[in-house]
Amino acid sequence: MTRNSSVKAAGLLASLGLFGLLAATARAEEAPQYKIERCCEICPQALQDSTYTGDMGEFTKLVQGREDWLFRSKIDLMTDIGTTAEGYQHLQRLRDALKERGVELVMVYLPPRGLVSPEMLSAQSRSGYDAELSRKNYLATTARLRSLGIRVPDLSALLEQPAAVRETLFFKRDNHWTPRGAELTAQLLAAELGKSEVFKSIPRKEFVTRKEGVRHKIGSLNQAFGKICGNGYANEYFTRVATEPKDESSELFGETAAPDVVLVGTSFSSAQYNFDGFLKQYASVDVDNRSVTGGGFHSAMLQYLGSQDFQNDPPKILVWEINSYYDLAMSIFYRQIMPMLANGCQASPAALSQKVALHPGVNQILVNTAVKPIRSEDYVADIQFSGGNVRDLRSSFLYMSGSRDNLNISRAPEVEADGRFVFGLRDDPEWSGQTLLSLEIEMPADTPAGMQVEASICPRRDNSGAALQARAD
Repeated sequence: MTRNSSVKAAGLLASLGLFGLLAATARAEEAPQYKIERCCEICPQALQDSTYTGDMGEFTKLVQGREDWLFRSKIDLMTDIGTTAEGYQHLQRLRDALKERGVELVMVYLPPRGLVSPEMLSAQSRSGYDAELSRKNYLATTARLRSLGIRVPDLSALLEQPAAVRETLFFKRDNHWTPRGAELTAQLLAAELGKSEVFKSIPRKEFVTRKEGVRHKIGSLNQAFGKICGNGYANEYFTRVATEPKDESSELFGETAAPDVVLVGTSFSSAQYNFDGFLKQYASVDVDNRSVTGGGFHSAMLQYLGSQDFQNDPPKILVWEINSYYDLAMSIFYRQIMPMLANGCQASPAALSQKVALHPGVNQILVNTAVKPIRSEDYVADIQFSGGNVRDLRSSFLYMSGSRDNLNISRAPEVEADGRFVFGLRDDPEWSGQTLLSLEIEMPADTPAGMQVEASICPRRDNSGAALQARAD
């Protein structure tokens, strides 16, 4: 698509305005509507904290809303939105490191479900939910993210829409947005991308969205309700859509370049909601969707930045879709992501390195016999198992002071396993200056014969430390 097409698209946004787009969307063909007899009432067990253990913890506590809506009081009705001062520092370092690679970071920070549709709460639940505080904290968080130099689309426009529109943006009894919610968010994201000088340099291409048919949604909250109360609500129905290039003939001959826009997100960015497709349509650019369902806010980012695709050919725009209920201060995420951006020890001289055959139980992998000044805050570990299907690392770092750091890392089943683990050694103040003695790895009883691991310790190359290579020298 030419630059003139981009200007034409921008003019369309300006002429119609967001409300025009909303109206156009509202006129789209609806999924079938059925009149059903109300079947369910919240049961006493759903009101007890003891009910929400194990996998049920994410549903604490189910709250019955109006017109058969269900909410989670801990997540959907949260007011404590944002992260810690340390979390913001981590995010800024991540943004700066990506910028050094020529990548602009864009965060799609989704508002809580209850904040989008507070009218669907019962009178009792609404009286106990401070929607204004939730809104205030959500807007303050997005403003703080922008102050770090991160591009964040203004999704507050969703909160300003009439209730009849907002009620269509999320499923009644599922934690996800509907395709309509995904579409309106993609429109706002496309408008924000249009302000980016980096984005303006990306070639345009036209996409169209078509209907694939009606699908049903049982609903995650509905399933939890059934487990707790023994009955459940009817399925919800929605029209599933898919997006494709307008001129497919251009894809038939020759190799196409990797998209300059990459999406790393959660299950909200899965195919059934078509968020990436709507972004293609409204931004008029191709999008490489690297999202991971069931991996939290971090798994897709870790998997993509650790890939050779990123190392060899980073995108111009990296869109990170995140829900506001995630804790963005998760230290183990940043211990991994920053060294991954620098490709671990692949381009650094190793202070210690060893390839070892593994056996069940504890394996001593590395020993600092020469007493090298390997200070914890200045070094990175790069561990590669010969079996690429290894998802769990159980490791212990022993220091000459007698301190021990036990580090366990587990990859979600949905993440493509490559057997590689890259992370920084402890750099918090109490570990500063401590010298590494050895590394141990514990393997499970079913470890296959012949499995090996190659482990390296090398100086940090990310921007989370100062003069690290100089110290190593």
